Amino acid sequence: MSLVDESPLASSQWGEELWRHSNPSATSMHKFLHLMNKKHNLKLQTYHDLHAWSTSNIATFWDEVWQYVGIRSSSPYTRVLDETAPMFPRPRFFEGAKLNFAENLLYPTCDVDESSVAIIEATETRRETVTWKELRERVHTCQLALKSAGIEKNDRVAGYVGNHVNGVVAMLAATSLGALYTALSPDNGSEMAKARLGQITPKILFADDGQFYNGKRFETVGKVAEVLDEIDSIKTAVIFDVVGAGKEKVNVSRQACELLSYEEFCAKRGQATGEMQFEQLEADHPVYILYSSGTTGAPKCIVHGAIGTLLQHKKEHVLHCSVIPGDRFFYYTT
Repeated sequence: MSLVDESPLASSQWGEELWRHSNPSATSMHKFLHLMNKKHNLKLQTYHDLHAWSTSNIATFWDEVWQYVGIRSSSPYTRVLDETAPMFPRPRFFEGAKLNFAENLLYPTCDVDESSVAIIEATETRRETVTWKELRERVHTCQLALKSAGIEKNDRVAGYVGNHVNGVVAMLAATSLGALYTALSPDNGSEMAKARLGQITPKILFADDGQFYNGKRFETVGKVAEVLDEIDSIKTAVIFDVVGAGKEKVNVSRQACELLSYEEFCAKRGQATGEMQFEQLEADHPVYILYSSGTTGAPKCIVHGAIGTLLQHKKEHVLHCSVIPGDRFFYYTT
């Protein structure tokens, strides 16, 4: 049994071969294929066989993926998917299940050494290593601060932030409460930010005071102030000190917006005590709002649900990339 199509037509059918795994039988994809053969009395041989089976048996396939990659839920699902239902309106996915997106990321079903590394942040100017224990504690503190700021299920929390640990903490804290999280890079202009965030009426904005790029320092406090002045749904703005400008340079004319440094935000709301709470929600509950490019009119909001996002990411990491506990996954962006 091999995941690789050995036929002479393979190259012409699928394009030029760029790389071949030295030992396909050692991959998670191979193990999953073998498991499907055993459980469902199949005779799948290649990746393309497995793909064809997955698209012809959608509910069974996703049920098996849930079990294989490990999804944490407080209530079991009663049905994966009604395969007879039309795609519009979108049918319910894993109906009956109750879960929390952030809980699945912070407390996966596999055993995790809380003293081991969860995130390594590497930017042009700094490097930070965060353990699982530290990450959980930071999310708990931010969660309590968000709750004290009035954030509840279905509220929108926005980030005008780069790719750093604090941005991840804000996202996890927001989704732990059932709020929807959206984020834009600080190199986006204020007009682009207003065109997107103005549609979703966020209650709180996390924003960087600037960024470093190619060895140069750029302040973004002016853009942040423009966004806060125009979007009056934002009642609290939390400024991350990235370049040393700080909240003092965010000149907001609208008085109804509370402006805080991240340290003030956390300290004012109190420190984490007891256990972190995770709102248990329907599997399809939305977690992210992304946007279309805006090149053919106003940018369109694109909402992503918890279980779809969670399962797709875990499928890619576990099955396609054979990522296991202890591995380091490198994410690079410009």
